[in-house]
Amino acid sequence: MENVAATAALVTVQTPAGAEMLLGESWAERPVVLALMRHFGCQFCKDQVSQLVPAVPAIHEAGAELVIVGSGNPSMAGFFAEDYHVTTPLFTDPTREVYRAFGAKRPTWAALLNPRLYWNGLRVALRGHWPGRPQGDLAQLGGVFIIRPNGDMPFAYRSTVAGDLPSIPRVLAELRRALA
Repeated sequence: MENVAATAALVTVQTPAGAEMLLGESWAERPVVLALMRHFGCQFCKDQVSQLVPAVPAIHEAGAELVIVGSGNPSMAGFFAEDYHVTTPLFTDPTREVYRAFGAKRPTWAALLNPRLYWNGLRVALRGHWPGRPQGDLAQLGGVFIIRPNGDMPFAYRSTVAGDLPSIPRVLAELRRALA
């Protein structure tokens, strides 16, 4: 099992208001489901958050918190939180240090040839999520991670192509398993 206490806990993130804090503060008191999003204009991120927000009560019931991190500037994060009714902690990391600390991938140009990218785009477009104006790093991929207060990370899902994300039922099952 990976432990991110030494690598990610000391990374500085910003709130939508521009205040800085250490990311590790978000999991110091209770476990978190950390969703690393590509950028705030990403259609896949819009889709992911529109599925995560309704799952917040189940995440809380399991004893954890949802924490979302994107790669744009604080005002972009604020507009995103407002547009998608995010009431859980949402941060941004314009330096993408958080992404490096969690080993999130950056695809090569060859990823544009991957048919999964286009299938994922069609799938989320059919659910009503279209690409917006780029609001962060377009090439950065994200992932979903479960982190305990001691920094142990019993679940890590690193996207391999845009739109490659675990289902919400899988995240909830992994969360229950991690906290059992």
